Amino acid sequence: MSSSRLPRTSGGLLGDVLLSYDIAWTARRLLAAVVLPVVAVMLSVSSVLDWYGGGWRVIVDDVPGTGDGRDVAVLQSAVTVLFWLLALLSGTVAVVRGAGPPRAVLRGAAGVPFAVAVLGVTAGAGYVVLYVAAGMVPAAGSLVVVATVLVLTALLAARLLLGVIGRIAGEAPHQPSWRNAASFLLGAVAMPMLLTVIADAIGLHDLPYAGPLAVAVVIVIALAAQIGLAARPHAAGGVPPARAVWWPGFALIGAAVLAPAGLVVLNPYDLPSVRTHDRGPSTAMAVAWPSGGHPVIVTSGGVWFCDDDLCDRFTDVSGGPPTIDGFGTASIGVDGTVVKTAVTGGPDTGGPFVQYARCVRDGCRQAWLPVRASGREKPGPPGVGAEAAGAAAPDGSIWLFAAVPVEGGEHGRYRFLMIRCADVACAAPQRHDLGFADHTPEDGFPHGRRARLTIGADGRPVASFWLGWSVYRFSCEPVTCAGPRRSDGRAAPPDAVWATAGDRTIAVRAGELYDGDNSAMIAPGAGAQSGAVAAVGPYVYLTAALPGTGARGFHVTIGQPARYWRQTVWRCSGLACTSAPMDGYAGEPRRELLAVADDGRVLVVRDDRIVLRETPFVP
Repeated sequence: MSSSRLPRTSGGLLGDVLLSYDIAWTARRLLAAVVLPVVAVMLSVSSVLDWYGGGWRVIVDDVPGTGDGRDVAVLQSAVTVLFWLLALLSGTVAVVRGAGPPRAVLRGAAGVPFAVAVLGVTAGAGYVVLYVAAGMVPAAGSLVVVATVLVLTALLAARLLLGVIGRIAGEAPHQPSWRNAASFLLGAVAMPMLLTVIADAIGLHDLPYAGPLAVAVVIVIALAAQIGLAARPHAAGGVPPARAVWWPGFALIGAAVLAPAGLVVLNPYDLPSVRTHDRGPSTAMAVAWPSGGHPVIVTSGGVWFCDDDLCDRFTDVSGGPPTIDGFGTASIGVDGTVVKTAVTGGPDTGGPFVQYARCVRDGCRQAWLPVRASGREKPGPPGVGAEAAGAAAPDGSIWLFAAVPVEGGEHGRYRFLMIRCADVACAAPQRHDLGFADHTPEDGFPHGRRARLTIGADGRPVASFWLGWSVYRFSCEPVTCAGPRRSDGRAAPPDAVWATAGDRTIAVRAGELYDGDNSAMIAPGAGAQSGAVAAVGPYVYLTAALPGTGARGFHVTIGQPARYWRQTVWRCSGLACTSAPMDGYAGEPRRELLAVADDGRVLVVRDDRIVLRETPFVP
């Protein structure tokens, strides 16, 4: 092997860095023979821990994801540090002494314990100094103090590490200078970090199948830069000639990179598959998955009729009252027909009115219907508003459920009505009285969100109304509304997210599932505002965001560390639940909506992303 082409002296830190890069390039074949096998083993061990030590396992957008076991994350970090130091020491020995792979690796392994001890002691001392200094300095100057301590600690760690490397690799003792340490930080730490930031910014690490290759390339480039800088003070006479077979290193690194990609393609362990896209609606208010069709998403201003299960393509229609919490509601029928409702107007204009719209792929048609059958019906007491909900029946009719305030009782009363319209125009509304209930004082539940109406495939309307700490349920026969029935059940706390399915009322609050009169903590630690429920057949599905560990590996954090969350879904029979992971994300926990297909596939809609579990949920 020829010696390096540039002289071994320079006039500054940047010159030192360039000379070191030239050393690494000159010794590229030797480094490939020594370093690549070590990196291949490091990647393979990390992959094994990912696939077999992570608890939950899932493939998200063709990228394998693991559970959030912190013990595994710590073990994986330790493996990375040890093999990184082994590659650094072995590569430097090879460049300085012209040693072949076996000799270089054995000599490098002997120095790993000393390197770990030096770095550990330095990091611990730096942490103590940083902790003490931050407590003694006013807040205005804390940033400067923190930055200074970090830079000095890094310089000390680099100088001590170069000292260990020199004793292991150097032919003669060489005491590294502060300039050597500064050059090492600039060329072997700062430049690879910049390369990592660029790779993250363009999304190389997240590319399906190509992500492991991008990670391997960044690791090899960073190690080559570090080895060149560590070897430069000992290579004044150039790189010693050495014969090395380089292709086995490339073969091993190729196998370490391709094996995880092959496992994703073949999926021999039948890991569940999750697909996502980042075009989630920012104002989603309701979602359902009609039997035999694609999901339907109601936004505040319109409706998305999805053209595929991930809702990557959709038909957006608008019209009818806006669906806004406290004002408008929406229901999605068994065939995907959407009915939007809102209560508008007042007694002085003949109201209140139910403004409603029937929305299908061709568009929305809307109309208004007075809640009172005639002007002879007296309006209710002031301060108590009417509430309404609507739904489409399989025969094409529209049903409206209304809770109308009337006089009576200590705090007023509600009169409950079921109104059937043969079509949107509703020229001859069929009104059916369902009874009365006393209004309660403020119970903490938001007004405008108390009424729900669902209609199943049998055409039977089932209405629910939240009042106090009870949920009143009303139902009657299809078409004629004969034989009206009324029942009531316990309500969840007023800030719970609730849903209905026929005669069933379910809710979730802070990870606790409420199913009728029973409740259980299913998702301890769930993020605030996170949680959604849906019922399909005999099962209840719950989704929430749980604290996660984020992506494993090396990270640089400025300011408060990011919070990571793992979207999780549970399938419950009674209160016995089985969980499964979805995707993960950083930041604050997000509100989500949940829809489930008949076969157990799950769709989660967040404002930042739509997430589809393609694998049917089977406990």
